[in-house]
Amino acid sequence: MIVTVTVIGDVSVPATNATVTTTVSANSDSAQGAISAVKSRAEAIKTILTGSGVAESDISESQITSYPASLASAGSLGYQAALQIVAKTSHVSTVGDLVASLYASGASLVNQPVLSVENQSDLEIKAADVAVKDAKSQISKIALKNFKFIRKIVFLDIQTSSTTSTSSSKADTLTQSQNQLAAQNGVFKIAKSASVTYKLW
Repeated sequence: MIVTVTVIGDVSVPATNATVTTTVSANSDSAQGAISAVKSRAEAIKTILTGSGVAESDISESQITSYPASLASAGSLGYQAALQIVAKTSHVSTVGDLVASLYASGASLVNQPVLSVENQSDLEIKAADVAVKDAKSQISKIALKNFKFIRKIVFLDIQTSSTTSTSSSKADTLTQSQNQLAAQNGVFKIAKSASVTYKLW
């Protein structure tokens, strides 16, 4: 008797980091003028980031691109220049205030912050363990119901769901009482889907 059980194991964890991507752009009559304006705005953005507690090592920026403004908008005159600044902050609970400050400092666009956690690989292993344990529990019930013994696992497939998240849910009361970070930042799930095929006899 061959039986396949598919389950999902997940672990709820507090977000420890948020990555913010900011686009800075400027227009000018000349390409050099647009580039200079972008550099000035980028410096203001980086000052806001470091002032909010982001380490300089966690800030990176792309090369500046410059092009005729008419390529971005038909009929526009002059030149446009742009670059992107990516920053990772551990101050997840105040990232909304940071986004507002970036716009006030001249950001053209701030993408939705992407949340992440430290030691993600360890958490994925825990989620996989939860999934396999649940699968074993389910197959034990099936074996008992059909008067069979579990002989061996003949196939195991574990898939990871996307752990990139732009939002978190509020932690339950127990989790909040045990983890101050979860109370501040909320929690989101890292999940593993396990498909386990057992041979019963």
